[in-house]
Amino acid sequence: MAAVTAVAALAAVAPTASAAAPTPAPVLRVMPLGDSITAGYRSTTDAGYRGPLADLVAQQNRYTVDLVGSRGNGAVLDPDNEGHSGSMVNDLLAGVDGWLAAAQPDVVLLHIGINDLDRGTDKAHAADRTSALIDRILADRPGVTVLVMGLIPTTPNLTAQVADYNSALSQAVLAKQAQGRKVRYTAAPALTPAEMADGLHPDDLGYQRLAQTFDQALDRAFTDGLAAPAPVHHAGTESGGAGRVRWADFDGDGRADYIVLNDDGSARVLLNKGGDGHGGWSDLGQVTTGMTSDRSRVRFADFDGDGRADYILINGDGSVRVFLNKGGDGHGGWNDLGQVASGLTADPSQVTFADFDGDGRADYLITQPDGAVGAFLNRGGDGHGGWIDDGKVAGGLTTDRGRVRFADLDGDGRADYNVINQDGSITTFLNKGGDGHGGWTDYGRTATGLTTDQATVALADINGDAHADYLVTIGPTTAFLNNGGDGHGGWTDYGRIAAGV
Repeated sequence: MAAVTAVAALAAVAPTASAAAPTPAPVLRVMPLGDSITAGYRSTTDAGYRGPLADLVAQQNRYTVDLVGSRGNGAVLDPDNEGHSGSMVNDLLAGVDGWLAAAQPDVVLLHIGINDLDRGTDKAHAADRTSALIDRILADRPGVTVLVMGLIPTTPNLTAQVADYNSALSQAVLAKQAQGRKVRYTAAPALTPAEMADGLHPDDLGYQRLAQTFDQALDRAFTDGLAAPAPVHHAGTESGGAGRVRWADFDGDGRADYIVLNDDGSARVLLNKGGDGHGGWSDLGQVTTGMTSDRSRVRFADFDGDGRADYILINGDGSVRVFLNKGGDGHGGWNDLGQVASGLTADPSQVTFADFDGDGRADYLITQPDGAVGAFLNRGGDGHGGWIDDGKVAGGLTTDRGRVRFADLDGDGRADYNVINQDGSITTFLNKGGDGHGGWTDYGRTATGLTTDQATVALADINGDAHADYLVTIGPTTAFLNNGGDGHGGWTDYGRIAAGV
């Protein structure tokens, strides 16, 4: 929460019944891929077309865009990209497998080839190499949409070569489209000399025109149903708290189930069929003997993105071990994934597992004593794809870690930052990528709360609508369904949903 100050106290307003929470605009994970033009060389922001593209996308509300990639250059809110200055097509071919696996984009904005024509040794086959790159992207990430922009036709001293390249590439893309593949070609604008910074790169005016071209292509692809977010499960975030009762989607139906951690470390699961008065519970019985009697070291969150909460153990040395949920004891068992992280702290109160980037997998979040939050994005864990250090993603609003809950309040798949204030109210900051990657939106006070004992409060999706609901467990559990929160749609009093065990 960069540059966020303390939130003023507000008058108490009880949660009220209201309409269902609005469906959030889908989030498209978009990877800008290319050379120095994608990186933004010679633009005043060092972001090129990416900054004005974000501004154009923000002018509509049918979808939002999360730019993704391993690079983070540019003085813009969301600087993520895969713009590699000086690269030729084969350079991208050499790295694209890993970039796609790490970022998992829904859409790739591809602009590449000018360096091949400017200084390559096999200029005549540059379009063939780009066609092969497109094939690799489509093979690596089934379901991805590739939007290809041709080269700038007015590039000085290269107009004939660019025309040949663009013609060959557009024909190759048309052939792929005829095969039913999700790829489209769009012509680059003919920039004037006043819109070029040098012989190869646009200036700010030129980058603005590239942004307009990509924005139009992206909007058409979304309208036509070609560009869409990949289906993502919503079980990647633990419900918070270190007590006996936990909430997590154990069976993958989208609803948080009731999990009891016994004193001996064993766990019992009651599957959520709606809760008391709304369909009841199905007692699955003991699903694991457990690994520790220290409940604070046990978490339930979806590590592998299959929609079912896995058993995550924080060892005494801080390392993390995961058992993948295949149904639990007597119902399919567990798959021991082994150690997935060496860990950064032996204090389990500093560690939260939450889906920070909206890919359906639990990421590793560490909260420092000063309240700052660091994120490591889950790409499979140690030995299975590793982690991406996302750096400090939030400055934090409290040094009392027990008051923080990461939970998806707006239903976009990304865990939001929620603080249970001393008066019991909840302040929410919506996750738009975190500090340095899209920032946060101050959503204000979203609930007055029912208790000042934060240890009894959990945020978990009880009714399967992808929005975290408000749960208080003081023996029995009372639930309030999230319709957007105070000032944004309110809450529905769902009543007592569990008597407790």
